[in-house]
This record gives sequence, structure tokens and C-alpha cells, in this order.
Amino acid sequence: MLRSSSPWARPSRLVGVGAFLAVLVAALARGRVHPDEVFQYLEPAHGLAFGYRVVAWEWVEGLRNWAVPGVLGGVLALCRALGLEHPWVMAGLVWCVCAGVQAVGTWVLFRLVEERDGHEAALLAAGVHATWGGFLLYAARPLGDVLSVVPLLGALLWARRARERGALREGLWSGVLLGVAFVIRYPSAVFGVPLAVSLVGARRWRSLAGFAVGTGAVLLGLGVLDWLTWGSPWASAWRYFHFNIASGSSASHFGRQPVWWYAPILAGMAPMLLVWHFARGLARRDVLVGAFAFYLGVVSALGHKEARFLVPLLPFFVAIAAGPLANDISRLADRRAVLGVLGGLYVLSSVAAASVLFPLGLRQGVIDGTVAAGRDPALTGLVVAGPPEWNTGGRFYLHRDVPVFVAAGHSEDELRERLADARFSHALVEGRAVGEDTLRASGFCPERPSGGVTLWKRCLKRD
Repeated sequence: MLRSSSPWARPSRLVGVGAFLAVLVAALARGRVHPDEVFQYLEPAHGLAFGYRVVAWEWVEGLRNWAVPGVLGGVLALCRALGLEHPWVMAGLVWCVCAGVQAVGTWVLFRLVEERDGHEAALLAAGVHATWGGFLLYAARPLGDVLSVVPLLGALLWARRARERGALREGLWSGVLLGVAFVIRYPSAVFGVPLAVSLVGARRWRSLAGFAVGTGAVLLGLGVLDWLTWGSPWASAWRYFHFNIASGSSASHFGRQPVWWYAPILAGMAPMLLVWHFARGLARRDVLVGAFAFYLGVVSALGHKEARFLVPLLPFFVAIAAGPLANDISRLADRRAVLGVLGGLYVLSSVAAASVLFPLGLRQGVIDGTVAAGRDPALTGLVVAGPPEWNTGGRFYLHRDVPVFVAAGHSEDELRERLADARFSHALVEGRAVGEDTLRASGFCPERPSGGVTLWKRCLKRD
């Protein structure tokens, strides 16, 4: 157990460790954990800063707002002003910014658990949250599912205070932070129900009024942003909910999973060593437990499901388990062997959650090859054969405004036509998407193999 006298038993140090580990995991894993990381955030941000990007279908349909891409676009514009335009440098800076945001989340989680279950439980919660691999894999990534965690924790913290004090200010801050979480990620609206119900159940009418005003103020700002960028207030929010909820297009486009689909996914992502303590913590039945249960119920009922949708629940899981965990560990304070074994199991399971359970989404070889192609001064055009466009690195990682042809979805004749086109100087081939004989016959030579992906380049003509 982290004792208060230990040099590591300080929230500020746990916050720093978490931010460092988040960036380290992103740097070691590279790639991306989900296509949205590139095409919904980095690509529009790159377009704002450098003037060119890949426009994903959500941006064509207007299902996203410009809040987060606008901030990241400012970060990339700073990189441009400083001459720091190498894709890995820009990605590293984005990771640092996102990890810094999550560091704030670790601090807020500490305060939430401290006020709920005491200082020792708060140290445990912050320590687990800052080091758990299932969350670290995502923590430094520009994904709305991750970035929305921080204001959600803040909204819960202020909602608890509002229940206790019944003041306008506490409700106002809870509403503002929930509104920010909604702007970052529209499904965060689900958390508004348990927060509001909690205030109504406690008859905290002043706090409820503040909650409504705070949420409304942020929504007004979103309306202005959408009006300036999409031409009408709240355009992106309406289109998002129409696609995902009203029309059912989300499930028809991406498939429908059964209600129980999240059970094994959550078991792989959450620190299951705490499952007994989590189960005991559910008996508390406060706003934190209600928020966890209600959100899980809603996303389980929806047809379209993805593992990343569970990311906001990971700090909630830890916070719910922290109180019972602290009580049990206090009884084992002198049993160092037991604590050592448990600590070792925790480290192994944390590493497994960050590396073994989610290896397929990283696309390291594709993105490494994309960066290598973009850094070659001889690049005049790129053919990508094998991965579909959403599994490529986009223009952010290529960082070159040259013709790009993604072969997925096109005929073999169209691919051969592009390979024969002298404007395309490089070809990025995953696996055996194109035979070596075809590439060599088109004038390409292997340049750089990496992780099942090979970068080919037009052979130099010899006299």
C-alpha cells in the first residue's frame, strides 16, 4: 500500500508518472489504436495548419465539430512556425499534449476518490489509473473517447459536491464540465442522465439549476462554433445523433453486436485483480456507480459497439473499487510477501492489457512506411496496396502534398495503371497485396521492409 510517508505517495508524482508512461507507451507502440485518431483529429488539424488533408466521410457528412481539431491545429501550427515538421516530432508533441490532459484527469480522479473514500483510497486510485496498461494504451492518443474522460471526472466531482452542499456553484461547474465532455465526444450526453437524476433525488434544486445553466452555456458555444463552421447551429450534433440513433445507420454501416459483446472486452481492458473490490463498491449506489451502470447499459443496448467506447469506464471502475481495496490492503500492511505477489500480478496484467490484448489496431508497419516515404525527397506520388484508407497514415504521417492512390476498393487494372504511371515514385505494399513480379515489371525495387509492409521505390536507371 502507498503510505502517506512514501515519496511516491504524492498525487503530483503519480500524475507525472502517468503522463510519462502514457507518452512512453505511445512512442513504443507508435502507429494508432483506432482510425479516428488519424482521420477525425490529426487529419483535420493537419489541414488547418498546412492546408491539405484526407477528408474522411464523417467530415463530408458533417458529423464532427471543430473544437478538438481546432486546438490540435493550433499545436501543429506552432510546430510549423518552429520548423518542427517531422511527422514523429509532431505526433510526439500531440502525445505530450494529450498526456498532459490525462494528467489533469488523474488529479481530478484523486480528488474525487479522496472526498468519497479518503486519502489512502485516493492514492491507490490515482496510482492504478496512472499505470494501468489498458488505459495507457489510449491515454496519449487524440481520441474523443479518451479526452472526454477528464471533464467527465470533473463533472462527477462537482456533482458529488453539489449533492452535499446544494449550492448553485457546484451544479454550475458540473454542468460546464459535462458540456465540455459532450463537445469533445457526443455520446458523453449519456452521463447527463445519472448526474441530473442524482441532483433531483437529493432535492438539490439550486444545484440542478446551476447544472442546467452550465450545460446550456457550453451548448450555446457549440451552436456558435457549428454555425461558423457548418453554416447552422448544432449542425454536427444533430447529424451525429441522426446517423447513430434516429436512423440506425451506424449499426447498418458497421454491424450489430449482441448485448453481451462488451463483457469479454471489459474483462480485458479493466484491472480484473480489482473485480472483487469493484463488486463490493457497487453496493455504494451513489452517482459514480449510477454513472458507470447507466453508461454501460446504454452502450450495451446500442447495436454498433467498439472497444474504445468502454475507455471512459476504466477510471470509474478504479474509483468504485478504490475504497474496498484500501480497506483490505490496510489489513495486509505488514504482509509484504502477499503485497509483492499482488504487485507482480498487477504489473503483468497491466503490460498484457497494453500489449497482448490489443495488437492489431496499431498498424505500426504501415505508418512507419508512410513516414519513410514522406521523408524521401524523391517522392512524387504514393501507391498504397493492401490496407484500406482508414488503415493508412493519412497526410499527417506522410506530410507531403503529392498524389496518393489507395488500391483497396479499386480494380487490379486500376492498380497496374497507377504503378505504370511515372508520377507515382513509391509504393507501400502490405503483405502480398501486389506480387513482386508485378512491382519489378513496373520498375520498382524494394526499399524498406518493416512489420509485414514493404516500401518500394522506382529503380534508378543505369547507363
